[in-house]
Amino acid sequence: MDLVAVAGWEQRASALTDGLVELGVLLDPDWIKAFKGVPRHVFVPKVLRGGGTISAGDPEWLDLVYSDETLRTQTIAAGEGVGRHEIPTSSSSRPRVMAAMLARLGARRGHRVLEIGTGTGYNTALLGHFLGPGNVASIDIDPGLIETAREHLAAIGQHPHLTAGDGADGWPEHGPYDRIIATCAVTSIPPAWIEQLADGGTIVAPFDAGEAGPLLVLTKTKPDEVTGRIDPYPAHFMPLRQRADSPLGPGHTTGFTEPGIPAYGTTTLNPKDVVDVEGTDLALFLWLHAPGLRLTSAPDHVFVHTDTALAQADLEPVEDGRWPVQQRGTTRLWDTVEHAYQSWLDLGRPAPNRFGVSAPRDEDQFVWLDNPDSLYSWPLPTPSPL
Repeated sequence: MDLVAVAGWEQRASALTDGLVELGVLLDPDWIKAFKGVPRHVFVPKVLRGGGTISAGDPEWLDLVYSDETLRTQTIAAGEGVGRHEIPTSSSSRPRVMAAMLARLGARRGHRVLEIGTGTGYNTALLGHFLGPGNVASIDIDPGLIETAREHLAAIGQHPHLTAGDGADGWPEHGPYDRIIATCAVTSIPPAWIEQLADGGTIVAPFDAGEAGPLLVLTKTKPDEVTGRIDPYPAHFMPLRQRADSPLGPGHTTGFTEPGIPAYGTTTLNPKDVVDVEGTDLALFLWLHAPGLRLTSAPDHVFVHTDTALAQADLEPVEDGRWPVQQRGTTRLWDTVEHAYQSWLDLGRPAPNRFGVSAPRDEDQFVWLDNPDSLYSWPLPTPSPL
């Protein structure tokens, strides 16, 4: 099937773009031209949906491709036994999120941009349309994704610099870069990115901070450091990977699986107060106190867990002002939640945009509240290689 020759895509791309303009995430005329002019369907000939696949030529395929939705295109199985499941390793990101990140990149035509995470190549194509020939370099851990993206990009007349490798190492060959954009989430900024970024350049990367899922928008203010505010725009992405055969990022596992012996107790913190907070304000603060923390809720319980600990708090109190809690694993995770929640209240319930990141190349990176010299700061974890 000749994907480039598919009829009807222009009208759908135009309608999708108009919707992004109405949302306010797409304002620059040149980015509007890129979203209208790059055929997303060429890069997404199949979509993994539910337990099946929707492929080019299926009745619903073209409308799905030009919807404002994330489209899964590749998964890898992880876990063992009944816990074995498919984890996405490539997708075409939600267009509104792509537009928001590209706007925050602040690129200009002629800038050299490094993209970490080629994936399908659609975002690469948008960058190429906007920046002009020869200005985009893109790297992905998966050689298969690189070759497929290369074919699809060539089909629409684009030939960016593409390579397979560890995105954490960047790609110095085509640097220094005026901008670096990551389409995978990080818990800290790899030193190579800082080194390969031009003075005054910008890094935009999803922050792998649990349910918060904000963006990092950082500027190179010193020869060996980037700094900037956390942007609360929700952008949940797959983690930066170091192995093509694994869906997990450094330090990630398939989840807490060791049951252990639970410790039973009660809490004076109403679990509903933890899950009912609007937006991602509390989620980021909890993650800073327990990196890797995830928070989920069920009809009767609230769960918080990391790769090494789990806590379950009942939503029904056993008596006025006390709720049952079970904790297991290497730490008493609900105790950490209680402490973090009280600190969050004491600090005036700070929103994510009050936080910033200082990321020196050769020193510890950290999150700060209000300013880099604040009394309140939290170290960023340094991922261990897989």
